[in-house]
Amino acid sequence: GSYTEGRIAAKAAVNYVNDMGNERPQVSEDEYQGLEKVIFQPLENYRIGRNEIVAGTVSPSYMMPLNGLQRLEKIMDEYVGGISTFYMTNDKLLDRGLELLGMLKEDLNQLGAEDLHQLQRAWELHHRVLASECVTQHTLFRQETRWPGYYYRGDFPKLDDTNWHCFTLSQYDQTSGEWTLEKAPVYHIVD
Repeated sequence: GSYTEGRIAAKAAVNYVNDMGNERPQVSEDEYQGLEKVIFQPLENYRIGRNEIVAGTVSPSYMMPLNGLQRLEKIMDEYVGGISTFYMTNDKLLDRGLELLGMLKEDLNQLGAEDLHQLQRAWELHHRVLASECVTQHTLFRQETRWPGYYYRGDFPKLDDTNWHCFTLSQYDQTSGEWTLEKAPVYHIVD
């Protein structure tokens, strides 16, 4: 999965550059400054709230990346078929997992970073949350158990190669926050 996704992304980037030819992308100063503000916001959140520590490193003004990562791991483990549930999940748990991921995504605006290393961790957490949401959407979409190696769906306990011997393709709309999922055929090169 990761190899394929990376290869698709790399090919798309190369095609984009080739299609542009001699043109260069036009970026306004406002776009640049807006992006810079978003990227460095965790450093600013920390700078403003660093003196409001209530216990150890807990602040009412920001969340450190490690705390966000721990929340993410707990959501994925308990609702999306992790080891604590013996890789078992169902549609109700997955829906609740998506709800909790939505809450975590809202809280990511309050991430704090005390240095550049923590800033990197903050943005890594953003990407992990998006990847986790994608995994949850795929697991909910596929109405079957995909084992060994992945998960059990308690509401669809059997492997269903008749309907689900396929790839799941997804597309995320950043503006609406909606996911579109569809099946794609598997072509076996070697039998």
